[in-house]
Amino acid sequence: MQFNSRLAKAVRFALATGAASAALSSPVVLAADEENVERIQVTGSRIQRSDMETATPVTVLSADEMAKQGFTNVQDALESLTSTTGAMTTQSVHGFTPAASSISLRGAGANRTLTLINGKRLNQYPKPAGGTDNFVDTANLPMEAVQRIEILQSGGSAIYGADAVGGVINIILKKDFEGVAIKYRHGDTTNGGGANDRIALSLGASSDRGNVSTFIEFQDNESLKATDRENFGLHTDNVPHSDFSGYSSYGARIAGVTVDGVTPTGQRVLTAEECEAGGFLWTGSTCGFDRSAWRDLQPESSRFISSTNFNYELNDDTSFVGRLDYSEAKSVTNIEPSAFDDYDITVDGDQLTVSYGKEGDDNYMSKVFADKSTALNGDFANAEDGSYYYARRLHELGNRTTETKTRNYFFTAGLEGLIADEYNWDASVNYGRTSVDVFGGGNATVGGMFDYITAGENGNSLLENISAEDAEKTAYSSFERAQSTQKNVQANITGSLFEMDAGDAMFAFGAEYTIQSYETDSDSESKNGNILGKGGSSGAGERKNWATYAEVSIPVLDDLTIDAALRYDHYDNFGGNLSPQIAVEYRPVRELLVRGSWSSVFRAPDMHRVYGDPTNGFNTVIDFKQCQAMGGTPGTKYPDNKTLDEICNELHIDTTTGSNKDLEAETGYTANLGAVWGGDAFDASFDLWEWKLDDMVSDISAQQAARDYELYEDMITRDDDGTITHINAVAQNLAYQKVRGLDLTAGYTWDLNKFGELKLNFSGTYILNSEYQLTETDPVEDDIDNGGLPQYRANLIIGYFIEDFEATLGAYHTARMHGIQYKSFKEAAIEAGEEFIEEDHEVASQTKWNLTAGYTISDSIKVKAGVINLFDAGPNFDPTATSWPHYPRSVYNARGREWFVEGEVKF
Repeated sequence: MQFNSRLAKAVRFALATGAASAALSSPVVLAADEENVERIQVTGSRIQRSDMETATPVTVLSADEMAKQGFTNVQDALESLTSTTGAMTTQSVHGFTPAASSISLRGAGANRTLTLINGKRLNQYPKPAGGTDNFVDTANLPMEAVQRIEILQSGGSAIYGADAVGGVINIILKKDFEGVAIKYRHGDTTNGGGANDRIALSLGASSDRGNVSTFIEFQDNESLKATDRENFGLHTDNVPHSDFSGYSSYGARIAGVTVDGVTPTGQRVLTAEECEAGGFLWTGSTCGFDRSAWRDLQPESSRFISSTNFNYELNDDTSFVGRLDYSEAKSVTNIEPSAFDDYDITVDGDQLTVSYGKEGDDNYMSKVFADKSTALNGDFANAEDGSYYYARRLHELGNRTTETKTRNYFFTAGLEGLIADEYNWDASVNYGRTSVDVFGGGNATVGGMFDYITAGENGNSLLENISAEDAEKTAYSSFERAQSTQKNVQANITGSLFEMDAGDAMFAFGAEYTIQSYETDSDSESKNGNILGKGGSSGAGERKNWATYAEVSIPVLDDLTIDAALRYDHYDNFGGNLSPQIAVEYRPVRELLVRGSWSSVFRAPDMHRVYGDPTNGFNTVIDFKQCQAMGGTPGTKYPDNKTLDEICNELHIDTTTGSNKDLEAETGYTANLGAVWGGDAFDASFDLWEWKLDDMVSDISAQQAARDYELYEDMITRDDDGTITHINAVAQNLAYQKVRGLDLTAGYTWDLNKFGELKLNFSGTYILNSEYQLTETDPVEDDIDNGGLPQYRANLIIGYFIEDFEATLGAYHTARMHGIQYKSFKEAAIEAGEEFIEEDHEVASQTKWNLTAGYTISDSIKVKAGVINLFDAGPNFDPTATSWPHYPRSVYNARGREWFVEGEVKF
């Protein structure tokens, strides 16, 4: 013991010196009632402590709580958090990442929400969301292996580094599991589609010196098609809940191009009989198409997940620990067939010319037919001189499909131990790799369709059906491969720094080194934008950074603790930055904790925004400038004028989202002030929080550029008539974004004696302010007023327990909010001198109810059943959304009511 005492003093001196020159930090250590109380590490600090409540707010979801609320996977549980302001899910069937999921905490974005497993960073998904934002895929995280999820609802850059602006999700896995357990769960929806099965096998064995635990899961999810949700009105494009919905005019028709107010006519027009015989939809005036009949709301998917944890005690003070994760997933998404209007048909006298692109461009194609009466099967025999184009759905090619295969590997190995009976240390090497292969079907290339239209002496009409043989010739299968890797080495030590009258001052000190790399590449046709209705993404890059940090927690008085942290990050492409944090914890009485914290934020831009090649895609916008120039009102339907109707409601355009190697790092702060009450039966917390980022990296959406065209005219390409054809959105540093809000929680437990126990828990998040400014000269924008952001969310969970029976009823409320294009409609009404009614442009509030019940038959057998979305609440439609499915997919889903049964057997 004398040696250990001397060693402890030496360690204290060395670390005090090192920490003074490097850093100090974090949430609070509450005084222990007993000398040998067990200390644990809580998310938000590297210091081991004796209480979960600290100076920074941490929400804890135990595996038991998640199961009682009926959640099938980690993503579902995270989406239920009131601090989650948006989620990317597999509903995003038209996006770049239809097989991945993520969440955004406090409106910061998924790329600013750090996700960890056992405190270790996870590899980023190699295909960026929207072609720009890197994120961690929460769909591949194990559920059965989870012991609890800790959510730090405050920035943690001084502790964890760059990506912890909105918060930190730390998934803590089970340790030292022994025995064998098998769990099976089957779920289905009452309206059909979306059935799911999950089988989980848990294995664990222990000896006197160690443990090995393996958790294996297999998930199988049936697709949910739009045609399965006729009860919500999603089975058709003509959604009864939206004034701006309607069938696609891209069925089979020829449109004349308006020049100087004159539109040429005389082209062939299909009759209702010809339209329906061709497999299209007669809308009453146009040969259109019902896209919803071909669309998935959620893709078919399967997923295999395994996680193996091991620990072995080398001696009394040192253990060898590690983990090996492997997962493999497959997802198949179906959407409507390709549409195009890319080929110019020019009639000049008897001559007809088919062309693509602009003369002089590398991809320019042109063919001249001498006799318009026979060219293209006579479609233009009576056409006036001028320009035309075919608008057509290639239904003969079938659904456009996206098959995504994902393989994820993670390995960590290291040592952890105890020095001098009081200093915990650990050191590890960590490696992660994610590979994604994407196969696309049902596509056609620009060149392939041009060859079909212009084939032979007279070419082919696109008002006629394409034969199976010709469809096979024009079909194109796209391919994309993406991979990301992360190599990391880190070491930490924590313990007592020196003794004080109020207790020991605690410290943590550590360093880490990380190499991140990614590459994504598409086939050449996709990269060049030569596939009809489909974009491509490519890029590659590597980033190295090292960091060192220190934290101290100093009990100044018996009831007052001050925590401090300092972290230095150095990136090989953005230089270095110092991120400090200060936190105060005051406990005037045992039950009450008053807390406050402030932390600096530093974040390097996402790798794809710096290194990625331009991403080609497509979008729909309202062309505000052209709509008004043509005498229309944005958002107003014009059934007798197809051109004006399209421009004022749903104009299909090409987009490019480019990288920017000149981007600067984001800097800012996060702050929190609150109080926690913890009694025997009642507990509650209140936190006022705020975060701000200067030079926030973002891109201007196509919708925003079209709406605020005066600001972004340099990003917009228009045709000779002034209609938008292309928007180029390059990543840029905005002036700032700031979000402020309140978190409330409360819980009460009633002991009903022989009648059991009743628990009630409430949680809520209210956003007081969310604003941003694009440049220092631009006006400050209000996200809540502009639309698309619910101002508050609240959950109420009631649990009843008696002997071997338990039941849980959960209510999940999302507030009413302005529609996604609320600002645009309001401005258009004001400019037109029309009355604007706020309620008519809002998305209604929603409360979903989950009911589950479980019974423990014996120590080894448990059964559970439940109904999710008990009252079959559907997605609330957005009256300002002009595009399918006319509801905010980041907030709502269309699964409807679903039930499940589950059984578990332990051996």
